[in-house]
Amino acid sequence: MTTATAPPPPETRNRILETARESFFAQGFTKVTMDEIAHDLGMSKKTLYQHFPAKRDLLQEALLGINLRITEGLDRIVQNKKLGFSEKLEQVLGFVASELPRFSPIFLRDIQRHAPDLWQELDRRRSRSIKKYLGALIDEGISKGFLRKEVAAEFLVLLFSTLILNIINPETLSRLPLSATQAFTNINLVVFQGILTDQGRARYHSLES
Repeated sequence: MTTATAPPPPETRNRILETARESFFAQGFTKVTMDEIAHDLGMSKKTLYQHFPAKRDLLQEALLGINLRITEGLDRIVQNKKLGFSEKLEQVLGFVASELPRFSPIFLRDIQRHAPDLWQELDRRRSRSIKKYLGALIDEGISKGFLRKEVAAEFLVLLFSTLILNIINPETLSRLPLSATQAFTNINLVVFQGILTDQGRARYHSLES
């Protein structure tokens, strides 16, 4: 009779994911080896492979983890009934801008070239999150008079998501003298400064000062 193997401790798995995630995001997926990850963790490569049979498995779960963290963060802000629209807008833009530096151009270019299916999945998840949370925020802003109601909400969501998906990617950033965070800030200035009402603009600037 065989004895069932105990599942790996979640804290060990989380520590592996966090270490691998930081290495992948900083150096790129292809340049980081399982040997290096095991060394950084102070564990044998055999133990590492018991948790993750392949480096690609580690990458896939690391991407799922960061996507979950971002969607949970956005959900907490957008669903927070104690915040007004301007506070939500400021916090959403700040939260996204703070997460962008994690994805270095090296990393994004790497998975785009060497793991195109995971890149496409990352793009799909980004698109869904933008449409869901930004759509809810824009609807609230229009209903409360902070955003111009003559511009269709569906158009604004499409405009913003198209700009993000087409500008914050390795190919475009390589042609711009901007980081991902700077590009995102410029998109916000162009889009939101144009669609805020006088009331919304005054309130938003009061939060920045």
